[in-house]
Amino acid sequence: MNRGALGRYVLTFVLVGGAAMSFLLDWSANHLLNPLWHPHARYHGAILLFLFAGTAGVATWLLWRPSKERRVAFTVAALLSLAYWTPFFYVPSLLPQSSYWAGIPGHEPRIGGTTVYPNLVVVGVFVALTALGWGLGYFAAEEGAKV
Repeated sequence: MNRGALGRYVLTFVLVGGAAMSFLLDWSANHLLNPLWHPHARYHGAILLFLFAGTAGVATWLLWRPSKERRVAFTVAALLSLAYWTPFFYVPSLLPQSSYWAGIPGHEPRIGGTTVYPNLVVVGVFVALTALGWGLGYFAAEEGAKV
């Protein structure tokens, strides 16, 4: 398998796997089905899931369709992925009433005395895989070359 194809598979995993994982984790009792959530917050949460699924589908289509602009496809797919994942890192700074932690306050996991949010670890992996997939695909694809 060449680097371009590997990049395409990595980005497809991040896009499709990320959308599926988001549905599995967020359509649950501690998120969208949480009775303490305001109904309108649930509505917006569900919209976000479907928006990401649709965006991931379009980005995946861009990666796999026949094209003479492979670099454009890799770049747009990576940017769409990053547009979804990177806000996880800064939203609590913009909205202080929000939290990285979905569990019971004060029970955040710690490693060596440092709070570690599992969702941010996963998001960090997805951001790194997005960069890897983009780099593999972009630099393997000359405009017009088959990847």
